[in-house]
Order: sequence, then C-alpha cells, then structure tokens
Amino acid sequence: MAEPAVATREAEQWGWEYRGREVVVVEQQDPPVPAVPPPSELATLETKRAAAVRMRPVLTWTVVAAVVATGVVGVVVDPLVALVPAAVALGLGWLCWGRPELLRRASAKEHQLWLAHCVSTMARFERDVQAWQQDLSDREQTKSLQVSAVRPWVPVGPVTKERVDLYGGTAAGWRSALLAMGSSLMSAGGRLVVLDLTQNAVIEPLRQMASDHGAPIRSAVVPDEARSLNPLTGLSADEIGVAVAEGLRAAEPEQTESRGVDATLVQQVVECLTDAPATFTRLHLAFQVLLRQLPLDQRDALTRSEYARLSDLLSESARRTAEARLFRLAAGVQRLSAVTGDAPMDGWEDDDVSLRVFELSHREPELTASLLRHLLFQITMVRIQRGQLSGRGERIVVIAGADAVARPELERFDAICRRNGIRLVLLFAHLRDSAVELLGGGDAVLFMRLGNAKEAEQAATFIGRQHRLVASQFTYSHGTNTSTSTSDSTTRGNSSSTSDSVGVQTSDSRQATFGLLFSRRHRSGSKTSGEQSSSSTTGGTSWSESASTSASSGTTESTSVGYQRTYEYSVEPTVLQGLSPTAFVMVDPLDPASPRLGDCDPRLGAS
Repeated sequence: MAEPAVATREAEQWGWEYRGREVVVVEQQDPPVPAVPPPSELATLETKRAAAVRMRPVLTWTVVAAVVATGVVGVVVDPLVALVPAAVALGLGWLCWGRPELLRRASAKEHQLWLAHCVSTMARFERDVQAWQQDLSDREQTKSLQVSAVRPWVPVGPVTKERVDLYGGTAAGWRSALLAMGSSLMSAGGRLVVLDLTQNAVIEPLRQMASDHGAPIRSAVVPDEARSLNPLTGLSADEIGVAVAEGLRAAEPEQTESRGVDATLVQQVVECLTDAPATFTRLHLAFQVLLRQLPLDQRDALTRSEYARLSDLLSESARRTAEARLFRLAAGVQRLSAVTGDAPMDGWEDDDVSLRVFELSHREPELTASLLRHLLFQITMVRIQRGQLSGRGERIVVIAGADAVARPELERFDAICRRNGIRLVLLFAHLRDSAVELLGGGDAVLFMRLGNAKEAEQAATFIGRQHRLVASQFTYSHGTNTSTSTSDSTTRGNSSSTSDSVGVQTSDSRQATFGLLFSRRHRSGSKTSGEQSSSSTTGGTSWSESASTSASSGTTESTSVGYQRTYEYSVEPTVLQGLSPTAFVMVDPLDPASPRLGDCDPRLGAS
C-alpha cells in the first residue's frame, strides 16, 4: 500500500500542529551615522561679529569725541599733542567699522568651507547607507531561502499507545480525524477494525483511500450489504446467548428483567438447533415454537429432532411464566432476522486484511438501527475475547458513536482489548451521560468542537487549570504644567549738594625785655590778619532700567499596572466551542507539551 501519510510507531500522525514559518530575523547593526562637522569656529566668529556690531553705537560716539578732542588740542594747545587723540580716533574707527567687516568676511569664508565639508560628508554617508541596505537585503534573502524549506504544519499524535478517547466534533471532523489516524496507523503496518455506529458514513474517506491504494479491506454496510450474512457464524451457544441478550437489553435499557435469564434462554434455544448453523431466522422460528405460534407451513425450516427438543425445552408452567420474556426476545430476534441472512460472515482471523469496516446504514430506522448497533458491539467484543483478532502488526479497534453504549459495557470492552493487546479508540459525539463517566479513563483524550456550553466547561475542567498573573488594575496619569514670569524694574535717582565756607584769621604777638635795674621797656612782635572763603556745588543724576522674562513648561506621565494571581482554565470553554470542524485539543499525560492544538484537515499535510 502506498503511504499517503507516512507515520511510525514512535511518531503517529493524528493531525498536524502549526509551528509557523520561522520569522526571518536578521542580526543587523545600526546604519552608519553621518559625521557632520560641528561649526565651532563659525559660531565663534559669528559671536565676535555680533559683539562688535553691538558696540558700534558706543564706539561711534567715542570716535566723534576723539575727533573733536583732536581738533581742540591742535588749535589751542599744540598740533603735535593733537596726534595722540588722532591716533585714538583712528583705532576706535577701526574697531567700529573695520573689525566687524573683517569678521564678516572671515565668517562667510568659514561658512562656505563648512558647507563644502557637509556636502562631502553626506555623499559619503549615502554611499555607506546604500551598502548597508544591500548587505541587509542579501542576508534576508539567504535566510528566507533557508526558512522556505521548513513546513509550517508538522505531524502530531498521542505519545501514549493505549486507549484514546475523542469527544465532540461533527461528522466532517470525524471523517478527517479517522482519515488522518487510520492512514497513519495502516501505513505503519497496523490493522484496523472500525465499527461505524453513527449512520453518517464517517469511515467512508478512509475506506476510499485504502481502496484507491490497493489495501486489502473487508467492508460491510449493515444491513444493506450484510443482509445475506449471518453475524452468528462460528459463535458458541453461550456466546450467542450473551451477545443476543446483551444487545436486546442495551436497545431497551428500561427493561428491569434479569439479563442472565435472557442469556440462558437464548443459549438453551441455540443448543436445541444443532442440526444446522444458528441464524436469526432459525432462532426466531425456535422462539415461535416455544410460544406455540409457529405456522404449519414453516415447520419444515426446523428438523424433527430440533422441533422435538424445543417442544420439550420448557414445561407448560415454565412457558407460561416466561411467556412475556419469550415474546420480547422473539420480537427482537424477528427484527434482526429481517436484516440478516444465512451466508457465513468470516474473515476475522485473516492476517492480510488491513481494514475491516462494519458500517451502520443511514437508511435503517432507529428501532432496528439500535438493535443492530448493540448487536455489532456485542459480537465484536465476543470475537475479540475469543482471540480472533490476532496476528502480526498493531491491532486497533475504533468505535465511532460510542455514546450509544453504556459505560459498563465500554469498560468491559476496554478491559478485553487490553488483555488481548489491542488498542481501543472511542469516538463520542457529546460529553454527557456515560461519556462523562468515562472521561479520563483513556490514556489520551482529544477534544473537537463542543458547541454545548456545559460540555465545553467539563472539557476545560478536565484539561486543567493553571496559575497566572493577570493585570487587575491599570492606572495612567498625564500632567502638563507651564509657568511664565516677567519682571520689569526702573530706578531713577537725582542728587545735589552745595557747601559755602567763610573764614577770618587775626594774630598778634608782643615781647617785652626787662633789665636788672629798671631797664627800658620796648616792644617787639608781629601782627597778621587775613580772610578766606570757599564754595562748592555737586550734583548728579543716575538712571537704570532692567527687564527679565522666564518661562518653564513640563509634562509628567506615569503608568502603573497591578497584577494578581488567578487560577484559570488552561483552555477556555469558549475556545472549545469555537474550534473549526477539523481542529482538536489533545491532552496526553505523557506529552510534556500537552495540551496541544492540532488540526486533522488532510489538506494541511501538503502545506
């Protein structure tokens, strides 16, 4: 068989998991920054020229004063002395008009040199940026070629190799899931037995794929293609009794009578039919014999010995006591006899069969379909218990539509499969009733779309919860402040002072000399007198004016986030409700990356 989806025991393919194409992240350095020369000398020249221009009014008046002083000194004092203020006037004139012009020319020349330097620097910068962009493009193209070979969807499957349960989904989703899973297991040499109890032909894509690739298959649509087959072929009387009694009881769960009594009655009836293989048609005739309802024209269907044994099977009192039970069993067997035949149904022990399918027809009414559904389940369980599904390769039994089977029967079926080394896969359309009780009993669980909110919540609870830090409070503040201050001050002062002084000074001195004896008296000395006066007047005026302006503005922003520890679902119920028809969430206790989100759309295998 060609391998449409190659898989191995170690890497099963139940779908595909999106890993995404690798993002092309090229390590890159920042582009070169243009080294524009700072105009430091130009700024200095401009500063000096501006200062010289500001001093021009003062210097102008000073030059005028120096010229006037030169003229006055030359006329009044001496022409030679006038050379000093003339030199001062010349120097001040150069400072007033010559130096600013010189600074302007130097500034213009420096500006031209700086512009030429900037143009050359920008040209070099543009060349560097073009080279950097080309190098970056080459590296991105090389990385993209390497990444383009990586497939964004990779096969995914359960790590555990025992029972797998699938819950939820639609008929289209199940078709894709069975196709991906079945083709993977069959390509690895596995042998599948599929019971499609859904009446939706969910196994059809897998069966068509196996047929197209020439795989050996056995398929029967019950009762359409199996109407001439006898499902009781090769079973013992005890096994037939159990299968029929359990199947009829499961189809009518409201019955309270003992299943053991029903199984015993069926077994005893089958033991009476020893002259030919037991079929549902012959079984129905046998119950009619017990009920004394067999028409005369149908007695030839049973041999004389079989008729005699059936007639003596129950006493009259026992027959009347069990009449209601016999009538119920006869009614059920009659419905089954109408959709089965006498041809042997064999092939269970055929090692060359890769796929064995029993599909319940969608054209069958619910009452008969319910009987056939449970009968197929019981007969499959009996044949597995007998060891008829054996041989080389991995053996897998898939039951699609396991919702109809009660939990005890599924648990018993699972136990039988485990004892015989058979892998069991159960597909439940809903997560309720017996499916809820079985949740977690398998080794791996797949959840497809669960539209019902309660079912989705139960699935999310099973997947589990985890602690997370989530933002519980977010605060943002923004503030802007602007202030402007202006101050003007003017000071004016005027002072004046006058002082007058007048002084008169007189001095007189005399000297007398006396002798020893009445000497003559004479007089000597000096007398001075004078007058002094002074007057001074001082005055002055002072004036000052100042103005200052200051402005300031600012913006403040602050953000704060508060976190709290919460215990939330790993997968929210709304996620399970919104899954696409072919998507699934896989929970596997042996998979460290569990839970995984996958998709079984067959088109993804080619992406």
